[in-house]
Amino acid sequence: MHHSEPIRVLLVDISRGYLPKLEPYLQSAGLHTFLAHDFHQLLSDLRRGTFDVILIADSIADIEKNDLPGVIRYINTATYIPIIWIPDKYDSQISIIGLELGVDMVLDPSSPPDLIYAYITKLAKHKRGHDGMLDSIDNLRNMLVKQAQQLSQLKNDNNTLRELSITDPLTGLFNARYMRNWLEQAFAYAKRYNKPISVMLIDMDNLKWINDCYGHLTGDKAIKLIASVLKNSVRDSDLVARYGGDEFLIALPDTPADQLPRLADRILQDLQSSSISSGKEEFTISCSLGSATYPQDGDFAVSEELIDCADQALYAAKRAGRSRLAQWHELPIQHHQAHNSKTPTFVTN
Repeated sequence: MHHSEPIRVLLVDISRGYLPKLEPYLQSAGLHTFLAHDFHQLLSDLRRGTFDVILIADSIADIEKNDLPGVIRYINTATYIPIIWIPDKYDSQISIIGLELGVDMVLDPSSPPDLIYAYITKLAKHKRGHDGMLDSIDNLRNMLVKQAQQLSQLKNDNNTLRELSITDPLTGLFNARYMRNWLEQAFAYAKRYNKPISVMLIDMDNLKWINDCYGHLTGDKAIKLIASVLKNSVRDSDLVARYGGDEFLIALPDTPADQLPRLADRILQDLQSSSISSGKEEFTISCSLGSATYPQDGDFAVSEELIDCADQALYAAKRAGRSRLAQWHELPIQHHQAHNSKTPTFVTN
């Protein structure tokens, strides 16, 4: 309700006949009055309307008998509504009884109409200010709830964007960019505390032949199968990433070289026991693996050198017949010399 609207006053006069005489003055002063002559009309008015002030002019016996303040506050939906009582006689004891029954103000029946009007407008302004404060609180609460929802949605969107920025869309594995940042930190930790860290590169065998014979959708199935097998083969502390195309990388902190053959065997066996359907027939796939380990395979300066050695071991595995693991420290000495001299080693697939 806007403050410019007329003050709405419910007049409750069930037995005295006092307020019908006062009502014309209140109306002439600009108040919007509603007169309840009996209890049923009072209940009806309370249910239908919203009032700024309720003015009661019944005897103390009627007030106590009908519990008018309690009934009014129970039925009226307003959070707060001031009640003025003008009893048929006035003294301090009656005022105390009225306040204990729940009225806000007790006026002497000899009070002039302008004084009664002044008290009505004063309490009405107080009520409207109270209602306005509650509305502001509700608006603020709704705004805070909305902002909290927006912040939650923004957080979810940011998490989604971050997930997309670090995840390979086909396999759901981490992408190469995230892998390099992760591995750089893990490698720095290993060097600082002189702990082993291994890198294993995995390359799918014969992907081009699968794409040519069965189509790229079947090739994608094969890539996703390898990704699933790799993810299910490692610890939570390890990292599996799609390195590019049909090539994957596993980073294994706190893992020496002698633990890698068992991991490679498990990966190869899981692939051998899984088949892919092309729609016409089913077939199995294999992969080749190459690994390098710090510090066993060298005092590498950066993680990229560890990847480079694992990559050369991978191509050695392919050259040796595929579907096997080759480890850097097992390669012929010329590979080590080529790496140490920073001369690139080219191995045909």
